[in-house]
Amino acid sequence: MCGRLTLHTPVLDWLLEFFPAYANLWPASIGAIIKTHPGICQARYNIAPTQPVLVIRQFAADTQPQLEAMRWGLVPPWADSLKIAYSMINARCETLEEKPTYRPLLDQGRCVLLADGYYEWKQMLGPEASAKEQAASKQTYWIHRPESKPLALACLWTSNHKDLDGNRAQEPLLSTTIITTDAGADTRSVHDRMPVVLQDETAVARWLSSQAHWQSIKDLVGPAGAGTLQPTRVSSKANSVRNQGPELIAPELYTPDLF
Repeated sequence: MCGRLTLHTPVLDWLLEFFPAYANLWPASIGAIIKTHPGICQARYNIAPTQPVLVIRQFAADTQPQLEAMRWGLVPPWADSLKIAYSMINARCETLEEKPTYRPLLDQGRCVLLADGYYEWKQMLGPEASAKEQAASKQTYWIHRPESKPLALACLWTSNHKDLDGNRAQEPLLSTTIITTDAGADTRSVHDRMPVVLQDETAVARWLSSQAHWQSIKDLVGPAGAGTLQPTRVSSKANSVRNQGPELIAPELYTPDLF
């Protein structure tokens, strides 16, 4: 499960990390997207489902990557309501080939989501506790790369041409879902699932190649290797999407219950 994201890394720095060959392209691309989505390139510390996120879709070798905004939470072409997006913010890697919604996207519906961390909630009580007690006991963690390096998350995207009333819209709604996998060694103590993290520039290039078929790149979909991610215990402020700011990812000192 991955239900909240952060992206406080400057967008230009993120793009230069994974797409250094296109350094001359990015300033104009960032400027253009700011005009259509004001605030999307500012530091964001609590990105929630249904909000816009920055992505880069697959592209051919003779073209250039494009920075785009998409709605987080997949709204398939057959959906008549945006409400379905809440149940499709994540896509389990184990069933991608089985699900009719995801299967057509595996070859020509891949994208990378720009992030530098995500929040996860650790269950602190056992199954003997009530649901209310378990919910109240959850501890918030911000999971990120060491030294605050950016994250490239493997995603799928699609478009829906219906408006809120179910009629055909003039502009298609572009939406995305984050692929999840079993947790790796770094995060298993917090949660049993994690987003698929593309490790480096080479992995991102393979994932985004329009010439690459799913069977040739599916090895990228798996838990992150040990040492890739670092869970940081933070306050519960991130639990509310209304809260924003760097204090959300500030480490929280753990004080054991002495009584």
